[in-house]
Amino acid sequence: MHSSPVLTSPYSDIPAPLGSVVAEYRIKASRAIAYPVKAGQYIQIIDVAGSQCSDFLAFAGEGYSDGLDGTVTRTLLGQAMPQAGLLSAYFSQQMQPLVRVVQDTCGRHDSFMLACTPRYYEEAGYPGHPSCSDNFNQVLATYGIAPRPGWPAINFFFNTQVETDGTISAAESWSRPGDYVLLQACQDLLCASSACPDDIDPANGWQPTPIHVRIYDAAEAFAPAMGRRVAPNLPLRLTQDSAFTPSIRALTQHLAEYNGFWVPMSYPHQGDQAEYWALRERVALMDLSALRKFEVTGPDALALLQWAFSRNVATLSVGQAAYGCLLNPHGGIIDDGIVFRLRDTAYRYVGNCDTDGPWLQSVAQQQGFAVTVEPSSDRLHNLAIQGPHSRGLLSSLVEFKAAEGQDGAIAHLNNLPYFHCTPARIFGIPVLLSRTGYTGELGYELFVHPQQGAALWDGLMQAGKPYGLLPLGMQALDRARIEAGLLAAGREFTDLISPYQAGIGWSVGLKSKGHFIGRAALEILKQRPPFVAVGLMLEGNEIACGGQCVYPQGTSSNERYAWRVGHVTSGTFSPILNRSIALAQVAPEYAQLGTVLEVGFMDSIKRRIPAQVGPLSLYDPTKSRVRSY
Repeated sequence: MHSSPVLTSPYSDIPAPLGSVVAEYRIKASRAIAYPVKAGQYIQIIDVAGSQCSDFLAFAGEGYSDGLDGTVTRTLLGQAMPQAGLLSAYFSQQMQPLVRVVQDTCGRHDSFMLACTPRYYEEAGYPGHPSCSDNFNQVLATYGIAPRPGWPAINFFFNTQVETDGTISAAESWSRPGDYVLLQACQDLLCASSACPDDIDPANGWQPTPIHVRIYDAAEAFAPAMGRRVAPNLPLRLTQDSAFTPSIRALTQHLAEYNGFWVPMSYPHQGDQAEYWALRERVALMDLSALRKFEVTGPDALALLQWAFSRNVATLSVGQAAYGCLLNPHGGIIDDGIVFRLRDTAYRYVGNCDTDGPWLQSVAQQQGFAVTVEPSSDRLHNLAIQGPHSRGLLSSLVEFKAAEGQDGAIAHLNNLPYFHCTPARIFGIPVLLSRTGYTGELGYELFVHPQQGAALWDGLMQAGKPYGLLPLGMQALDRARIEAGLLAAGREFTDLISPYQAGIGWSVGLKSKGHFIGRAALEILKQRPPFVAVGLMLEGNEIACGGQCVYPQGTSSNERYAWRVGHVTSGTFSPILNRSIALAQVAPEYAQLGTVLEVGFMDSIKRRIPAQVGPLSLYDPTKSRVRSY
């Protein structure tokens, strides 16, 4: 233990300290320790070798009488059921906050089963096997804490899953060498941590290894973050702010992690209803920097996109864009996105996933294409300004600098067609301005270098006041995109779902281009996809949830078919339609407009809600608003 803060560590088998270390401890394999932590200090629990679980206890109050309580924590945070993963904070039996979670690079933990007990090993046929609970009893006895046969704990790095029948299953830990959880003490605490001794199942990779604990000075300021590894060959990515997040934080603290960024969910001083109506009736501003951007350049840039992307990119002129999807060999959607043609041999792909770039690179290598695929998300953050007055607001702000007579030059915002883009300046800030969006409204997106992002946000917020502009959070955006029939990854499509099933079969260039990835499969799937995407208008105001089953309508309230014809992918209440609506995938035989189906609520037997099949875009089926001139 160190007596004064240090910035280095004598341990070379773990990552360097995050800040000023006031103490650190190495817990030997199959052992446990107890250690004091002052209010405000940070506790970093590090998996040294990977695939090693570490149980955590904390005690507060006189005589350390007030310990962690799982039931209290779940109740206060609105999580009635135990679940895999971490909660934002953990509370004591007296409902006092003990620790809050600041960073997590693993993403897979168990919140409140017991630390392993002697009984667990006895019932498995290993009487006398060391256990975390016994190890905790030994190290806590010094502090006068009575022993227990089993300690309720936060089980860091313990890979558990709650099955559909409510049972708990466990498998090898997801953690890799150097993965960690960073906590902050909310009050003076006595903590205890273990290096779990379990070597009779995969929980610790069959081989218990050490755990390391570092305590950081309370004066440090560590940003909240979650670690993501989206592919085995990509580095760990911690949640980050966009160029606009500091300005957004001044307006709301209701942020959530989305696709590696902190994004606003809503703005409490106005509420997502007000945000929604600003979008539909006036103008709204939102941060879409979580989208991923890739520069595709070189003599074979077009050939690569023709091979990997569903649309016929050869028809794009410079300054034009096209929505479509990246395809896999069986016709599934890897990701949906937009291709922008910026120059003769330079394109930009904007999608959702870090893996889109490596996928394009691998395809280029397999086909022998001379092309470079370079990620540019770190130097291009983007705002969307959407709503019927978005053109009026931007028209007075945008300066176009294209040379006179240059092909595709734009002299006025009115002349920028749907799905076109152009370089411009706003408040003197260079941007790429595109007439695109994700709301079903007339709107634009602005791609800007992060260094000038804050100035752009603040300028637009100020300039938008006469128009009634409001910032838009993800909750209102999700409602708007469901109304417009726009897809969300993991809901409306996956890599097992084809464009014909997802409702974007029009984006596949079967007639307009030659060979491309997945063409053979798509030619078959087009004839009869297993399901097709539709919109549903529900009776009543109850909101359907993704995964709820869709059934044929019975001839009477007493006759209900047990067989399913589809499922809901997304649902919401539409203020402008004054109806509960949903996006769903149903068998083609039940997809005709006007067909009445039933959405199963509760157990799908006691209660079903009639729902009428409509177009995928229930709000504006003809896209007249988004195409508006």
